[in-house]
Amino acid sequence: MEKELKRHYMLIVDFLGHVLGPDYEIALHELNDDSNEIVAIANGELTGRHLGSPLSNKMLEYVAGNLYETQNYVLNFESVSATGKTMCSNSMFIKGRSGELAGLLCINFYLNTPLASVINTLMKTDDGASVGREENFADSPSQLVGDTIAETKRVVMADADIAVHDKNKEIIARLYSKGFFKLKNSVVECAEALGISKNTVYLHIRS
Repeated sequence: MEKELKRHYMLIVDFLGHVLGPDYEIALHELNDDSNEIVAIANGELTGRHLGSPLSNKMLEYVAGNLYETQNYVLNFESVSATGKTMCSNSMFIKGRSGELAGLLCINFYLNTPLASVINTLMKTDDGASVGREENFADSPSQLVGDTIAETKRVVMADADIAVHDKNKEIIARLYSKGFFKLKNSVVECAEALGISKNTVYLHIRS
């Protein structure tokens, strides 16, 4: 596996390990002529595997059968770990520049995991605190602009500690800190929403 490709997938293993939590094992296998060992792994205690562990017999079968030539991945097949746990396994074939099989990214989920545990993991930050409503998804740029202005305006207008004559300035300052003004038509939309001119918005941005 090329060095940069390997580094890229090792980062993905680390990322998914944190996002999905302890009930998912994520493993990266590097395939060479004489080896197929794990070069990166998260939550390996689920299967008892570690760096240097080989492919499973099922994945060896898929590799030997050149399944990667017709498929990009294999989904939802059952496996049993060395620790006796029943897993739901998924593997993606990693291909090199010429289409050769360079590695495998495998994700194994412990089937007896309580649903509450999965939800709890997905809704926690690194320090264990619950994640609040901090990210909104819009289906168009214009909706994103409008929603962002409306939410910021609502918060600032409800804050009694901010003087009335400073409300618009504070709204613009908060929008700026969020990178809002990098969005198309954001200045025009902001001016209309606050009932001020574009020049006034630019003035507050510069200050």
